[in-house]
Amino acid sequence: MPELGKQKSRGKKKLDGGTDRRNVWLLVATALLLVASVALFMPPQEKINQGLDIQGGLSVVLSAESTDGSAITDEQMESSRSIIESRVDALGASEAVVQVQGDNQILVQIPGLSDTEAALEAIGRTGKLEFARLDSFTDETVRSTIDRGGYVTGGTVTDDFGNTFATDSAVEYMEVEEGTYTPLITGENIERVTVEKESDTSAYYAVALRLDAEGTKAFADATAELAPIKGKIVIILDGEVHSAPAVQSEIPNGEVSITGGYDLEDAQALQAVLESGSLPVSFEYEQSQSVGPTLGQDALRSGVVVAGIGLLLVLVYLLFFYNGLGLIAAAAMVVFAVIYLGILALLSHFDLFSLSLAGVAGIVLTIGMAADSSILTLERFCEEIRMGRSVRAASMTGVRHAILTSIDADLVSMVSALTLFFLASASVKGFGLTLALGIMCDIIMMLLFKAPLIRVLAPHVMRKHPKFWNIKASQDAAAAVQEAARETGDTPGSCTTKSFTVEAARKLKGRFIKLDINFLGARKVLLSVSAVLVALSIAFMGVRGLNFGIEFVGGTSVTFTQTGDITIDQMRDAMAQAGEPDAVIQTTQTNGENGFLVRTSTTDAEEATAHATDAAEQLGIPTENFQVSTIGPDWGASVVRSSLIAFVVSLLLIIAYIGIRFRDYKMGIVAVVTLLHDLIIVIGVYALVGREVTPNTIAALLTILGYSLYDTVVVFHRINDNMQSGDIKCTFMTMANHSVNQVFVRSINTSITSLVPVVAMLLFGGETLKDFALAMSVGLAVGVYSSIAVASPLYAMWKTREPRYAKLVRRYGTNVGIFAFGNPQPIDQASAELASDADATDGTEQSSKQSSSKAKKKSKRSAKR
Repeated sequence: MPELGKQKSRGKKKLDGGTDRRNVWLLVATALLLVASVALFMPPQEKINQGLDIQGGLSVVLSAESTDGSAITDEQMESSRSIIESRVDALGASEAVVQVQGDNQILVQIPGLSDTEAALEAIGRTGKLEFARLDSFTDETVRSTIDRGGYVTGGTVTDDFGNTFATDSAVEYMEVEEGTYTPLITGENIERVTVEKESDTSAYYAVALRLDAEGTKAFADATAELAPIKGKIVIILDGEVHSAPAVQSEIPNGEVSITGGYDLEDAQALQAVLESGSLPVSFEYEQSQSVGPTLGQDALRSGVVVAGIGLLLVLVYLLFFYNGLGLIAAAAMVVFAVIYLGILALLSHFDLFSLSLAGVAGIVLTIGMAADSSILTLERFCEEIRMGRSVRAASMTGVRHAILTSIDADLVSMVSALTLFFLASASVKGFGLTLALGIMCDIIMMLLFKAPLIRVLAPHVMRKHPKFWNIKASQDAAAAVQEAARETGDTPGSCTTKSFTVEAARKLKGRFIKLDINFLGARKVLLSVSAVLVALSIAFMGVRGLNFGIEFVGGTSVTFTQTGDITIDQMRDAMAQAGEPDAVIQTTQTNGENGFLVRTSTTDAEEATAHATDAAEQLGIPTENFQVSTIGPDWGASVVRSSLIAFVVSLLLIIAYIGIRFRDYKMGIVAVVTLLHDLIIVIGVYALVGREVTPNTIAALLTILGYSLYDTVVVFHRINDNMQSGDIKCTFMTMANHSVNQVFVRSINTSITSLVPVVAMLLFGGETLKDFALAMSVGLAVGVYSSIAVASPLYAMWKTREPRYAKLVRRYGTNVGIFAFGNPQPIDQASAELASDADATDGTEQSSKQSSSKAKKKSKRSAKR
């Protein structure tokens, strides 16, 4: 037997050693990943693309002209705006501003771009594509010129001896008059557009098209007829002949290629034009200028400093609350941030990402989620120790349960993020991308760093220094429960030791719940408060309405030129004193002259001119140095519609995912109801205070969506885990209340860590960031409240009506049972009050009798009810 014991011991050591080695290798992999990430994003201001509101870019004004001389309609301008926006996005210039200006102009602002010609080539082309048979051209001279290849000039030069040399001159294509040929197919017949090499050996690229059924048949018939005579098909784009290949054989599959000596950038620009469709009107270049960021460097700098101070306070709080374990939470947030920045830099390298304020909102949310998952892991680790597990065992089971809960909450948010990214547009798409990337980083950080680190430290360092690592109180609590069981001769949590367990629980030291707070016992009060808040919010929205910003309703644009050394702060103050406190202000530079582009929500041109004149007089700017014009919303009807569709689809997918994951559709429905509760209250606050609703506000509302879902799923996950246990005998309402208490400390701590930097931004940040900070502050507070006061009671009340749980109510009564620490059986309210009264007496026998009598009377009244 001793020999067998030695073999078991050696086997356990071997297993432990293998586990430690695996965890160490995961930490080594994390270190390598961190080094690679730092190499990718340093220096971040150069390696991570920045949006228009952060770094500025190029501002181009295009004027529309109809081809037939008719008046330009509002429908044509809105259609053109949508098409140009899709072209800009296709070129990787995300977070651009595209809005109608005046009656026939479109303002396009592209972040980080300075090449006007490149921008015009991408966005201003009409995009009218036609294929025509060469023999359909009515002009003999034109037909002959195309036939001999004379439709392309420039790019090369031929000397007197017939030698051809390349030149720096741009390629020019031959123009042809509409009506002098018969189109075979048009851009409307295109189903798909891709870019590929002309051939394996060619240095040039081609744009490959796939035609629809109608176009395929027309092209097949024409090529079958032209192949025997090597006839040509002419490819015409915006009235210019780009190529005229001879037909070698019939093309029956609808696969067509456009060639014209394109390099990769030209081919991709043409692809963007063809994919977005042709513009209903043609556009001419009007003017261009470099513009500064809409946030202003002062506001951005103050926002970053304030947020940084807030995050530093969060780290200090984590260290205070969790001691040594707080170091792990802080390190996990640093690892998350480094990996996240590396991914953003990698996407920026391929022009797939630009950081805007909406993106910053996504980053703030995911950093909060990273802190949330860390706190959740630490709380569950300590909880397992309090339940009697060893430090090593708790590092295995507790961390595993916490990570599974975090991943479930992350995946619910991922459903929402991906829906917003694929279905929404404008800055909502940017928010969805940064949120999805952050969720991926959080999962990577948990699996590669946080879990292995705790498991490596737990059996050695933490076990030897429990006080420093904040597990001493949990160990003492576990020992106290075991001692109580030994003194009474009962197993821990036995019904005969309930009162003693309550008294002992009150004497325990440590920052954890000793006796359940009766949240669900007060569910009627909590739900009534929520109902009143929702009703008031809807009333405020109906009576006062929402103050939508210029991005939604349009307004006026004021261009100031030759402003000299006037700063953006001076211009902002002048506009505020002139009656435009919410003006969006950008610095500009045209031909070396400084200026400002100011956009306001004032729709009356005369009123806007008066405000601009007032501001100009304050700053000493001559009246001839500013120009006022009306502008339309850059969040047009199509953007709002796509965002609403994305939001509704995300809600349906959330219900489906939660229903499938937890095998209960009721959880999904309650989660969505809770989410709507939070959003309505935040919007109601905006209606009450009259604060302007801007895209920054929308970014904050989307962030609240993520926080609310995360908190709710964590609570539901614990309810689901607890109801799987066969050892606990109580009503569903009691178990739901106990589940809320188990995650209550986590909810408080994660709310504090999320609120501190946001409140700091609200109080001390720049004016342009306060829209975001206000919505976030209200939303975070409401989010943690709703998980406890709305989601849990609604779900518990709904589940209690099910037959299997209705039987438990008849067996255990309607009172919400209170769990004492270490007791897996709830005690009734009267017993809890008995313990509370006994704890407050002076220890005399008479006081004890009075307390017992009081408890008995309350028990009788409860039985009568």
